[in-house]
Amino acid sequence: MKLYLSRHGQAVSRAPTDAQRPLTETGRAALLAHWQGMRDSGIAVSALIASPFVRAQQTADCIDQVYGGLPRQTCEQLVPDANPQALFDWLLANPPADNAVLVSHMPLVAQLTASWTGSVERIGFNVGTVACLDVEVAAAAGARLLWLRSPGEAVSGR
Repeated sequence: MKLYLSRHGQAVSRAPTDAQRPLTETGRAALLAHWQGMRDSGIAVSALIASPFVRAQQTADCIDQVYGGLPRQTCEQLVPDANPQALFDWLLANPPADNAVLVSHMPLVAQLTASWTGSVERIGFNVGTVACLDVEVAAAAGARLLWLRSPGEAVSGR
């Protein structure tokens, strides 16, 4: 199964709590352009699963604006300091659709990608970066990284 792991877009630096930090207008525009480019290159998205934090929900809104009418879930195991194993357990209990997008934060996106692919190196995720994973099982070393794309980069491969 193919899954996309996305870090939220650029957010404001301060809010009453970290969970309440919204996207900036620049962040929103970069996300819309990034996902439009991926859609135009033939990348299909079937569902959204996002952290409950405002910036992740707004990132999911941008993706839905590009693709339109996607089924959506909120997942507490996608917050910044969540444990990758907790997310794996959640995914096993709630199997996602093929081509679903998981919207999360640093450091979880880097830890999750490294764990899922069995990599010893931490994978860097700028804001808005998307990893395409070929997932065999929601477990450590259960996936293969197909590609990593950041806003502003050319999109190739599906």
